[in-house]
Amino acid sequence: MAIPLEEVRLQLGCMLEMDFSSTKRTLTSYFLLPHPGIRIEMAHIRNALDKYSRGQITDTELSDWATMLLLNEAYEWSGPDEDGIAEMLNELSLRKIPKAGGPA
Repeated sequence: MAIPLEEVRLQLGCMLEMDFSSTKRTLTSYFLLPHPGIRIEMAHIRNALDKYSRGQITDTELSDWATMLLLNEAYEWSGPDEDGIAEMLNELSLRKIPKAGGPA
């Protein structure tokens, strides 16, 4: 959450393709993944939610951040909180996906 998603797109250029629209979520990377992966912990999610609650980021930015973490294989969260982290990221990622029959 240190830089906006548009800045990530600008900096990585053709090395990363993203579509986080309301009907589709895809990410394709064209670079070698770090080993070990970039560690994500529950504290990162709490920090993002805190920024959201203070109005520092929008609902869309929060959703896009979670989607980036879920779809980008450079990030990992294996360990004791693995299921909780995956569940929270999935819930946050799906926030802007319209409900069936709802507005797009």
